[in-house]
Amino acid sequence: MKGLLIICEGLDGTGKTTTIKQLLSNNKENNDYIYSKGIGSDTFIGKLARKFPSTLLFLLELMYIQYRIIKPNLKQNKIILQDRYDLSILSYPTAEREYNKLIAKIFKPFIIKPDALVYFHASLEEIIKRLSKSSDNKYHKILSKNPHLIISRENKYLDLYTKFNGYKTKIDTTNKTAEQSSKALEIFVYKNLKTLDM
Repeated sequence: MKGLLIICEGLDGTGKTTTIKQLLSNNKENNDYIYSKGIGSDTFIGKLARKFPSTLLFLLELMYIQYRIIKPNLKQNKIILQDRYDLSILSYPTAEREYNKLIAKIFKPFIIKPDALVYFHASLEEIIKRLSKSSDNKYHKILSKNPHLIISRENKYLDLYTKFNGYKTKIDTTNKTAEQSSKALEIFVYKNLKTLDM
């Protein structure tokens, strides 16, 4: 089996991380899976980007993750479940500024093309409910009190999803348990992507 890079994207509160971790928990004996935390990781650049959010820092963080995690594991034929990738950067509100568009254009040739995209979605009410539980996260507080920001970013995400040229699927986690969402992700990986292994 050849290595696969599967990017998991979606708004905060849609269950990306929870679903991936549930899948990994269900497959503890399977060494094929690799979890990679993307934008906002605990790397030095990730911490810097969280403190001073900018398109440039987020893209530098992504380059670092590619070099340290993605490339080595693809060579070892692993299935990389990437929690946030370039779509998270491009859907960020400030990415629409002209100089950020230029930065993204410069970096684009150096970004590894994913084998597939999984877009996580939930109803607006459910997202707000989940974000409201994250009392220690300032960004989640802002989003939960400003639904228009959630709607605006989701529209940008959906536009990027439509433009994505490759295998893709949406997982609506609104009324799903983590177990149900992880099964949907696993089915997509093993059944819908089997042609990539040829």
